[in-house]
Amino acid sequence: MNTEQVILTDTPDAADVAAVREHLSQFNLDATGIDDQRALALLVKDPATGKVLGGLTGRTSRGVLFVEMLFLPDSLRGSGLGSKLLLMAEQEAVRRGCHHGVLYTNTFQAPGFYKKKGWRELGEIPSNPPGTSRLFFSKQLNA
Repeated sequence: MNTEQVILTDTPDAADVAAVREHLSQFNLDATGIDDQRALALLVKDPATGKVLGGLTGRTSRGVLFVEMLFLPDSLRGSGLGSKLLLMAEQEAVRRGCHHGVLYTNTFQAPGFYKKKGWRELGEIPSNPPGTSRLFFSKQLNA
C-alpha cells in the first residue's frame, strides 16, 4: 500500500506550486475543453528608475476576470490612475472574452472605490484585526 507524503510549508518551491497549478489546469481542461487562462498585469513604474510603484495584477479564465491585487502608493492615489488601471483591466478582459469580474478587498482598503466603479458586493467574511472584514465583489463586464 502506498502512503502519500503530505508536507506542510509556508515556503513552497515555485516548481511545486507550478506542478499543482498544472494538474488543476489539466483537470479543468478535461472538464471544460477550455484552456484560456492568462495572467494580466498593469504595472506602474517610476520613469527615472524603472522601479515598480504599484499596479494591478490578476488573470482571466473561462470568461471571468479575477482581480488579485490593486495597489498605488499614497502619492498616486486620487489621481485617477487607480480608475484607469481598473478600466484597462476590464477592457482587456472583455477583449479576452470575459463577461464577469470578481475580486475581494478589505474594509480598511478601498471598498467604496469598487462600488463607484460598478462592482457589486457579494458577501463579507469577518477577518483580523477584529472589526474588519474581507468583502467580495463581482461585476458584469460589457463588450
